[in-house]
Amino acid sequence: MEKVNSYLGIAENDYLFAKYGMDLCREIGNFNSVTAGCAQAAEKYLKAVIDIAFPEDEDAVRLLKTHNLRSILNKIKEKYYTELSSKDCKWLGDFYFDARYPGDNFILSTEEDALEAIRIVDEIKEEVLKIMASERSRRSGEKEKLNEMKAF
Repeated sequence: MEKVNSYLGIAENDYLFAKYGMDLCREIGNFNSVTAGCAQAAEKYLKAVIDIAFPEDEDAVRLLKTHNLRSILNKIKEKYYTELSSKDCKWLGDFYFDARYPGDNFILSTEEDALEAIRIVDEIKEEVLKIMASERSRRSGEKEKLNEMKAF
């Protein structure tokens, strides 16, 4: 498991809490905790890429202070190829507020919503881990080149 004090670590914690909360939500008949938790997890997974791969991009760094999954994903797509869906991110991101706070936009998530939210986070997690591994590999190669240059 990733260190907890990181976007990736927090994402994993949020994801596991949402995923394993399904049984309790079935008992109480309310799946808002799962859908909102999945939105939180997806946000942190995507922000892990921004944090690692866009450290000098001011627009990207500003995205770390937002909750707009679609905008974060679109920034990632500027640098990495991914088939992750902006539409799925928009749908999932709506649960961030709408499933957590009362008001005109409040929604009551269904079990189907929760299962779809988990499916989307599964895809995001898988893709983010691929991107992170690729980025780590690229950096490792650059570090080796620098060490070779020091030998001269």
